Amino acid sequence: MIDNYVDETVLLLLSKRLPAVDAEIYTRQVPNQLKLDLDKHNEQYPPVRIFESDRFHDRFLLIDGAVYHVGSSLKDLGNKLFAFSKMEIDAHIILEGIR
Repeated sequence: MIDNYVDETVLLLLSKRLPAVDAEIYTRQVPNQLKLDLDKHNEQYPPVRIFESDRFHDRFLLIDGAVYHVGSSLKDLGNKLFAFSKMEIDAHIILEGIR
């Protein structure tokens, strides 16, 4: 997931995934509160890894090599109408140079 507006609501969404599903978040910065929330989450659920990157403006969801452009921050999922658009690009190209 690439989203510059991650908070504990995103971690709650990720807690619903199956244990074998890896989750990584790329965001502009990881404030202290998010670090605390991440530590609590990772004690109870399969761990989520968070990385800092300032290369992105838009939000993306990468699933099994597919790339989805997301019209709003995932922390706001379900609050208002927005779209997911599947892109015809490999996820490795999006992640190139930020790992």
